[in-house]
This record gives sequence, C-alpha cells and structure tokens, in this order.
Amino acid sequence: MENCKITVAGIGAVGGQIAAMLGRKYEDNITLIARGKHAETLREKGLIFKSEFYGDSIMHPAAVVERGDELPVQDFVFICCKNYSIDQICEQVRPCIGPDTIVMPVMNGVEPGDRIREKFPDAICIDSLIYTITAKEPDYSIKQSGKYTHIFIGSKLRDERHVEASKKVYELFKSVGFDVRYTDDIMSEVWQKFILNCGFNVMTSRYQTTSGLIRENEEWCNDLAELMKEAEAVGRAEGVNIPEGTAASKYDYCMEKQPYDATSSMRRDVDAKRPTELDAFLGAVIRKADKLGIDVPYAKRYHKELSEIINSYGGNI
Repeated sequence: MENCKITVAGIGAVGGQIAAMLGRKYEDNITLIARGKHAETLREKGLIFKSEFYGDSIMHPAAVVERGDELPVQDFVFICCKNYSIDQICEQVRPCIGPDTIVMPVMNGVEPGDRIREKFPDAICIDSLIYTITAKEPDYSIKQSGKYTHIFIGSKLRDERHVEASKKVYELFKSVGFDVRYTDDIMSEVWQKFILNCGFNVMTSRYQTTSGLIRENEEWCNDLAELMKEAEAVGRAEGVNIPEGTAASKYDYCMEKQPYDATSSMRRDVDAKRPTELDAFLGAVIRKADKLGIDVPYAKRYHKELSEIINSYGGNI
C-alpha cells in the first residue's frame, strides 16, 4: 500500500484522528479536504494530534484541498462528518472517486453506509463504526482522551468485492497501529452502538445533563431504558443480528460504568446551538418503525421535544 492515494474528508474530531494515525506511515500519500482558516492552518502547521492512548504526533499531509476535482482518482476515501453534512461532502469528493475507489464513512447512525452507496453506486462502499472520546480544539488540533479508541470495519454487502475491500482497509489501519477490529457482521456492531446513542445521546441532550444526574432521576432512567428498547426492537424487526439483551446491557453500562460527568457530543451541539444528529438517531428509528409497523412512543416524544428545542435556536435536527 506504499503508493496508495488516501483522502480524508471531514477533518473534525474523528476525521482528524484517522488522518493523524494513517499519517504516521502514509503521510506522503494523504490529502485532507478542508476549507478556509482550517485549511490554512493544516497547510502551515500540519495536523496536530494529542492522544492519551496513541501518543502525540504532527502530520504534514501531501495536500490540503477544498474539492475532489483538485485530485486524481483515489484508492481510499474516508468520509468523516456529521450525518447532516453527507450530501455536501459527497459532492466535494465525487470527482476523485472512481469504480475501484474504496469509500468508507466513519460516522454515527445506521444509515450512512446505505446513503453513500446510493451516492456512489459504482464505487466500493464499505462500513465502519468508531468508539472514541475525541474533540477538535479551537486551534484545529485534535485531542483524544481516555485509554481507548477502536474501530470496527466490515461490509454490509457480502459479495467478494466488498469483503476484500473491507479486509484491505482493516490491514491499512492495522499497519499504523490503530486498534482495529474486522467483523463479518458489521451491522450488528453498528446497531449496538446506535442503541446506546438513541438513549444516552438523546437524554443528555434533552435535559442538558450528565450520566450521573440521569442515574439520580427515576423518570429519566425509565425513559433512557425505553428509548434503547425501542431502537433494539426496530433493529431486530429489520433483521439485524442484535445480541439478546443489548438494550439492557447498554442501560447497565450507563448506570454502572459511565463516569458521573459523562455527556454526549449531541448535548454539546445543543449547548452550542449547532446542528445536531437527532435525525440520524431518533429520526432513523421513527422512519424504520413506521415502515415496519412498530410503535415507538418514546422515540416520537423525544424527537418532538428535542426538535422544538433545536428549532428554537434555528438549528438543524
């Protein structure tokens, strides 16, 4: 893979971490897509990565561009953005994606893989999910906190072309020392994280609260559990191989293992009056539930209440 061409689109917390890690071996192969002051900083100072788990590093990419039409066709394109930016970022990278390009979203939710496959039907679009505590700092550096960051890689489509592509990306990440895990059932892993997000991200955002304060409120505890149960029921009805008791185990994790002051990125978005991924979480649950004929009263209630909060400051759900 020494001569491969790699593009990372969306140099926020997750995209920055992925670019920084891949840059430890493939710095001369990597292009970052960014704009404005962010792009200027990346060109002048490089991508600064401060990590408790992987150690600190500075990566100077081969190029920083605004659009894919400034590039030749790439071997790998990693799309790392919030769900509400998928359409925009896909148009940015479209010119550098060919039929043999491996495209992989690293995003929240259960819909990004399918959405990107619709955007690029001739490319090889695989799937992933990441567990990390990472933030983009005001100076555009990336800060990873905590003693873990791992990524699951696989393909929802099980034909040889997509399976081999997902294994190739696994080897790419493994070669730079990233904690990467290959799975033959990526959607099971995606849904397990999604179930947690549908409860924890929503509750912390709705009440602008933390894990510890949820534990002290009996009504909030009940609603957290119900939101996760509804998401699990929808996933099972869709045919996803979700392990028995997933919602219960995610609830127990929130109750017993999360730090008292733990909160979510979506809560931080609401606090800062930014667009959110509410649609990627409860919006997806409601769309799928309606299609499957499943009642999800907690998802609908919290989607309505959070939508009103977000709309009050002119945000995007």
